[in-house]
Amino acid sequence: MNDFAKIASSSAVPLTLIIGSVGIVAGIWLAILGQWGSIGYGLLLLVGGGFLLWITMMPGMLFEAQATAFAEEGNKPAFYFLVFLRTLYPFAVLTLWCVLVLNFFARRADSSSIIPMLFWSYGVATSPIAWLAQRDLQSFNEYAMISTLFAQVAYLLVVLVVLFVRASALEVLVLFGIVMLVGLAVQFRIAFLEEKA
Repeated sequence: MNDFAKIASSSAVPLTLIIGSVGIVAGIWLAILGQWGSIGYGLLLLVGGGFLLWITMMPGMLFEAQATAFAEEGNKPAFYFLVFLRTLYPFAVLTLWCVLVLNFFARRADSSSIIPMLFWSYGVATSPIAWLAQRDLQSFNEYAMISTLFAQVAYLLVVLVVLFVRASALEVLVLFGIVMLVGLAVQFRIAFLEEKA
């Protein structure tokens, strides 16, 4: 396994603990502020988000089966194109999920609740992603943590930018997208190097 994939995989437990801690602190803070609706929506998304993401990721498996067929035929260009699409698909789904969750909770925030609301949204958005990655790790998909790690880093960067720069929705989307594109390039490069080995 590639060194970067090993690092991403070994970060699974610490990141899950950080997400949980941030979520609990933000949830308590929101409860003190009386933001029970946001807490309720967050709990619903925590419970249903993993299943929703799992279902949404399923169509990406179609690329994998066809890529394998092209590899067996020796059609390298078609194989690499489908590997790229297979790698792109989960990054696109995770980006869309995170941006939608961030937007939903940011719209519910006021000046007194913006900080806990953003960190609550971080826990709500990234916990189901981490849960899915843990399941993939148990199924020997060691690369699942790469997209998860980049989604978590992108989300934290976006939260910090929103808090300190007051970025627009488009700027948030662009920043998140740039971080995820770096993750996509890393994961595709790893897949490419493994194929050549």
